[in-house]
Amino acid sequence: MSRLAHVDELIAVLSRYGRIKERLAVTKLKTPEGIVETAAYQCMFRLAIAPLRSGELAEQIFADPSTVSRHIAHLVDLGYVRREADPRDGRATILVLTDTGKRQVEAVRKHRLHALEAMLDEFSDDEIDNLTSLMARFVDAAEVLANRVDDTVTPDQPRHEEATR
Repeated sequence: MSRLAHVDELIAVLSRYGRIKERLAVTKLKTPEGIVETAAYQCMFRLAIAPLRSGELAEQIFADPSTVSRHIAHLVDLGYVRREADPRDGRATILVLTDTGKRQVEAVRKHRLHALEAMLDEFSDDEIDNLTSLMARFVDAAEVLANRVDDTVTPDQPRHEEATR
């Protein structure tokens, strides 16, 4: 099989994965406090690392600020996130994960871990190591490309490498 055919096959697999990921992103999880869109968990996972302003959160999860605002409003209503005065600038607010939010993040992480373990049940430890290593390289390369993307590029323009020759 040619390299081009391999890449074409990879595109097909990634497309399948993308469709599955999109389907899962619009699902909702029932929690003791209420219903949460799975997409809102991106906000919670990021806030579990450190409190952020809403705009910073939107940038870090590559989401539209209005979408983040909608998710945060719902997460505040559920008691998972609270707004506090920003210690860097008292006029601004930061978003902080509450203890209830932290427990919910941990519960979802455990659920995801068990689901992934089940998906990888037929994989050997070496295969999991290889998959992890290759996915890390792939994601690193994708991040480099994403950082160079110009929103005005059209498919018929030369690739970046060709344009710089």
